[in-house]
Amino acid sequence: MKNCEILVILAINFFSTSRSYCPEKCECQLERAPWSVVCSNQNLEEFPKKISGLTEALDLSKNNLKSIPADIGRLKELSTINFSSNKLDKLPDEFENLWKLEHLDLSENFFASIEVISRLSNLKHLTLRKNPVSNLENLESISARYLDASECSITYLSNKSLIGLPNLKSLKLDKNPLKSIDNLSHQNLKWLDLSNCLLNYLHPNTFVNTPELEQLRMSNNPSLAFSTRKETLRHDKLKRLDVSKCNLDRPGLHGLPSLTHAILSYNTIRLLPDRIFSKNKKLERLYLNNNALTQLNQSSFDGLSELDVLNLSHNNLESLPWGLLRYNINLRSVNLSYNDIKLMPVNLTTTALILDLSYNLIEFVPGESLRQMPALKILDLSENRLESFSSGLQSQTLQSLYLEGNRLTRLTNESFAYLPALDNINLSGNRLTEGIGYEIFSLNDNLNTIVLDDNPWRCDCIQLYPSYRYLTQSSKTASSSLICESPANVSGYSWSTACRSFWNEDRSEIKRSDRTYGLVVMGFLISVLIFGSIASVAHTFKEKRRQALLRLREAERAEARERLILHRRSHLEETRRQENVPRVHPEELIGPPTYEEAVQMPRLARSLETLDTISIEGIGQSAQSLDRETLNRKRRRQRKRVVKRTKSEDTLDSRTREIQSGNRRTRNVPQRRTALPTPSGSRRTDPKRPERNLENRHANESEASSVDNNWERTLRARPSNARKKKRLFKQNGHSSDDEDSDVLKNRMVSARRGVNLDNIQVIELPREPRSGTYIPPVSPSLYTPSSPSLISSPEPCDNSEQISRSRIV
Repeated sequence: MKNCEILVILAINFFSTSRSYCPEKCECQLERAPWSVVCSNQNLEEFPKKISGLTEALDLSKNNLKSIPADIGRLKELSTINFSSNKLDKLPDEFENLWKLEHLDLSENFFASIEVISRLSNLKHLTLRKNPVSNLENLESISARYLDASECSITYLSNKSLIGLPNLKSLKLDKNPLKSIDNLSHQNLKWLDLSNCLLNYLHPNTFVNTPELEQLRMSNNPSLAFSTRKETLRHDKLKRLDVSKCNLDRPGLHGLPSLTHAILSYNTIRLLPDRIFSKNKKLERLYLNNNALTQLNQSSFDGLSELDVLNLSHNNLESLPWGLLRYNINLRSVNLSYNDIKLMPVNLTTTALILDLSYNLIEFVPGESLRQMPALKILDLSENRLESFSSGLQSQTLQSLYLEGNRLTRLTNESFAYLPALDNINLSGNRLTEGIGYEIFSLNDNLNTIVLDDNPWRCDCIQLYPSYRYLTQSSKTASSSLICESPANVSGYSWSTACRSFWNEDRSEIKRSDRTYGLVVMGFLISVLIFGSIASVAHTFKEKRRQALLRLREAERAEARERLILHRRSHLEETRRQENVPRVHPEELIGPPTYEEAVQMPRLARSLETLDTISIEGIGQSAQSLDRETLNRKRRRQRKRVVKRTKSEDTLDSRTREIQSGNRRTRNVPQRRTALPTPSGSRRTDPKRPERNLENRHANESEASSVDNNWERTLRARPSNARKKKRLFKQNGHSSDDEDSDVLKNRMVSARRGVNLDNIQVIELPREPRSGTYIPPVSPSLYTPSSPSLISSPEPCDNSEQISRSRIV
């Protein structure tokens, strides 16, 4: 316990003693580290006394001190001293005892040279700003890392200027009358500031002997020139270069392959040739703002695959080429503000997160403008000439949209409908007069902030109430920012103030109207639902009926197909059975056919009377003459319509009885086949045997005449029929009596073949012969259906074979 009490007493004494060492007009901080004494701006002319030896930081800036006493050597704990803005011109030798000193500020004094700093072994930062220092060759410090000699009197730098500062890392020489740099040499220098000097021309090898140099600032050197058409400034490790406000007319960066930051602002660059930055493949940030650019080539920025920030603001650009930044795959921010762009650029970049197009002349924004910018999050279109925003701008990633300072008068439901990720929108400074309903932002679920300041609102309380409730209940907009401009009696008042009484009185009525509206909408929706259900059920039943009908039709089709197949099979079997039944040759028929068969049979070319007078030679008329006769007959039929023959029922009955009572005779068919006349119509004769042919002809004629006489005796005389035939023959040129024509034909054929009809035996046929053309079982050369006047003889057979034959009508 006693030891603790002793320690407490000593501590109290120590602090009380320490407080007694704080000089007048100073503020001492001795309770906690670092212990400091601040006596700045006190117009002190002498160095303060009674400063504690434990002080670590001493500030005597902005006083009138002219000298520093030797007593300062006892303050060995000092690490920071600020003697700036005094009238000092030298330091005492005891200053070297401050072996812990790291920061020494001697700016705005009268030091021409400082030899004592060479003995400060731990000094890191030395500030000599605004001192009459003309060169750095006499300055020595092994430990110095940072030297600020700005606003001094340094006029040149040589390879010996920094020889006394071997470990220097940063050198600040801005605002010196520095005109030339001659082969500056330093192995550890990394940061050099030469801005606001009088530099003229820099040789390409000016900084070759500073291999570790990474940052170089040479801004505001109006006469600076470091790049020509043939050569430019070269350095392999330089990363950051600031040459703004130097009146440069070209970038001239192709000699700096490691450059990552280039500031070329406030120059006179007018044109960027194709691939001018192709050798700066590591460039990340490029500032070309405040130049005189009027146009850009499509490949001006090709090769900058690492580019992250591009600033082209404050130029004279009117348009941007298609796909200007398509190869800058790491680009995140593009600043095109303060230009003369009139059209919203399309397909500008595919990776940018921020696009600034403020202070341009854009009048319309197409809905597809951001389709090729899938990563865009911030779009600034403020201070343009937009009068409407109803094109439906589309973007799935846009979060912030700035439209302040335009000429927007109204918004539609499609204005922001395709911006689902929108979080912040600024519409201040436009010409909006009507309230903004919740339906305009109904699809922006993530919207949190809507800025509507400085708009000339027309305060129609009924119309503004839905907008006010939507904007204020969700805290999207500050109610104090909604100021009425019209009508005049509420101009300058906020919405809530101008419409408070109206909204409070009519709120219940508004609620009732809202409730009524909700009920109407709900009823409509229920009606639509019921109608849809009924329509769906009706459609279902209709579809089922249709399916059943289709199945029934399909079954009927299948049944019809089966019936057709069965019918075809039965017809085929019937045809095969009929083919096996022997057919009767037309020449073998001596009985009359039925009426239907007679009507369907071909007509004769000549009448019966003509056949009586025709000779055997006429039978051999050529097929050509018959065809001609047929053609003439068709023409006559077309000129004069032939009255078809009609038969009464009595006539048909008598014909049927006559057929049934008719005698059928059989005859023996000779084995010899008679020759047919040739189709040419002229009978072939053998020139070596003319006499024999003539005898045969007379024999055939006599035989035919005898047959005709016998046949005429068997016919019953019918004078009326003869007159009718004669009349029809005069009209049509041939007889229409099929029976007599066929009889005469059979008689002539029989006469040619030498067959006696009187010897034919009559037999009873089992059935009536079928109509149609008979196809004989002989070669086609013996039977020609196309020649109606020529009938071939049947197939020769034995004398014992008998063939039934009916009478031809």
